[in-house]
Amino acid sequence: MKKTIWICICCLLTQWATAQVTPKWAEKAKKAVFSIVTYDKDNKIKATGNGFYIDANGTALSDFTLFEGADHATIITTDGKQQPVEAIAGANSMYDVVKFRTPMAKKQEVLTIASQPAKVGETVYLLPYSTQKATTCQTGKVTAVDSIGNNSFHYTLEMSTNEKTVSCPIMNANGEVLGLIQKSVSDDKKESYAIGAGYGAALSVSALSANDPALQSIAIKKALPETEEQALVYLFVSSSTMDRESYLTLLNDFLQEYPNSYDGYIRRATLYMGGENAEQYPLAVEDLEKAVEIIKNALREEI
Repeated sequence: MKKTIWICICCLLTQWATAQVTPKWAEKAKKAVFSIVTYDKDNKIKATGNGFYIDANGTALSDFTLFEGADHATIITTDGKQQPVEAIAGANSMYDVVKFRTPMAKKQEVLTIASQPAKVGETVYLLPYSTQKATTCQTGKVTAVDSIGNNSFHYTLEMSTNEKTVSCPIMNANGEVLGLIQKSVSDDKKESYAIGAGYGAALSVSALSANDPALQSIAIKKALPETEEQALVYLFVSSSTMDRESYLTLLNDFLQEYPNSYDGYIRRATLYMGGENAEQYPLAVEDLEKAVEIIKNALREEI
């Protein structure tokens, strides 16, 4: 009897030891993980959650549910620093993932997305948001890898997770991020799911995203499409879907990104002239003069 009890205890200790580990890369990598607070238009807290940085431009991933209906949001790093969410750069409600940008602090750690998907049977590590010096990762096994197209994957994991770990990164043994934990149906469930980080990183704002229900359900301003041509189409479509103040912000962002676009200045001048504020009429004249200057310079270069 004593021998049986001792064997059981040893098994439990072994299981605990393999379930809670601290890889060498964890202390550094945890600095890329942060907490998120989303707010409604009355500045009341809507929800809290997690996210992590994936590049040096302040691009990060989290779950769409956390941001749905949010008016603004703030991230809190492991050292207590706060940064506002500046723009939503992509969203997908079906896979519950959102990509966004914040100002990037100097020497901010980021997670490198794994170049290869995890394999069935592979051990993975859940890297939690933590303000503590010691970082402990929960481990689990990959039980299924499903392709969702464009070199993107969805993982099924032998791992018990809860609400506090949603959108925390799942890492491989090399310290590369594979995906982010998704909300479980039940806290008692021994199986978890993760959407591939590569899928989240590939999300974008396209020329026709002004009519995207997922993006439109978030009040935070959206990032511009990646090319000037697509951004111009986005401006055209957005002119009929946005309120005047939001559209002016979009035009300002566009001209900051593309200061030599005469089309952008003409569009902003048109908006200024269409308003009831006479003080903006001189601004419209300035924009039209700038547009004419850009056109003249372009014609001179062609001659």
